[in-house]
Amino acid sequence: MTGSQRSMTSRRGFLRYTGMGALAIGSAGLLAACGDDGGSAAGKGGAAGALTKPTRFRIASAPGDNYFLDQVNVSEKQFEAYNLQIGKLIFPQSGVQAMQLLAGGGVDGMVQDPILTMASYVNGQKGKRPVMVGMRIPETTYSIVANAGTDFPDDSASFEDKMKALKGKRVGVAAVGAGSDQQLKLALEAAGMTYDDVEHVGVGQFASGIAQMKAKRLEAYVTVTWATTRLAAAQTGGRVYVDFLADSTPEVLRNQQVQYFITREDFLEKNPAVIQAWLDAQTEAKDWVVANPDKAADLLNKTSFDGKGEQFAKDYITHFTDVVVPKIQPDWRVPKDAVDFMIDIAVQLGTVKEGQVSYEDLVAESARA
Repeated sequence: MTGSQRSMTSRRGFLRYTGMGALAIGSAGLLAACGDDGGSAAGKGGAAGALTKPTRFRIASAPGDNYFLDQVNVSEKQFEAYNLQIGKLIFPQSGVQAMQLLAGGGVDGMVQDPILTMASYVNGQKGKRPVMVGMRIPETTYSIVANAGTDFPDDSASFEDKMKALKGKRVGVAAVGAGSDQQLKLALEAAGMTYDDVEHVGVGQFASGIAQMKAKRLEAYVTVTWATTRLAAAQTGGRVYVDFLADSTPEVLRNQQVQYFITREDFLEKNPAVIQAWLDAQTEAKDWVVANPDKAADLLNKTSFDGKGEQFAKDYITHFTDVVVPKIQPDWRVPKDAVDFMIDIAVQLGTVKEGQVSYEDLVAESARA
């Protein structure tokens, strides 16, 4: 199958199951449930603003720093304090699969890329579409890691030259059509290239991507988070090749804000207090990280990096507290300019049509800044 054929097949599949022609499904057989129990027994509900009784709320998460606050909530029993019964965190294989689960009722909430969120919104049925209820990471977290042994331009090269050197190469993404794949498409276009100039290889979650890099099946890999980018480079003997946050990276990549709290429209309508409890628990987690940076770094290293990324975990916690937290709006509010910027990008990618979605469509009234 050629790169073009692989792309076309995956896009058809993505539209099929982010549209609501797909059957409603649970999580069995599609994903792993990971982490300690986050409150499956009757919660104590000791936090101010806790729900009046234990309430089920299933969260799709993933290894890595973008989702670390979920692990803090579990470790510090903060879900339990808000009477949220999460059972175990659910780990889909990709953002695409996570959206499938949300639409089908397999999960109730997650942090998600806005491009995928928009694709699901425009192809979904009213009531089952995703809605943004907050912004957790108000910056881009994507990068491209070059594998060891590749003869790519050095760090002094321009963004365009670095991207053009990828032509004809195998580049790993979580899944073809997923958020990382959309970012790769955008980066290629920013360098005057096309989607099919590289071979897009779906590799699943971070650990699988590392394994594929070590096996030399990839020349490069699109990483999704700040810390896993650096860990991937270290574990493969490669290097951070294109850092989307770098000043030399085009604004269309550098100025994105890419991680939003989302739920389904019907779930929010029926359970606004549950969503608020979730956001409040996340605030507790954020504040705990800021107050306990050493403990937070240790927890991140153990839960996301298998104890092998101590320094990267410490570096991320510093980045989170010094750079990310000051950008976060009170109660995780979602600024209009950030979403409008992402809508423009979605139009450029062809994910949505001009005028097809708006800030008011995508963001719950309670979450608007």
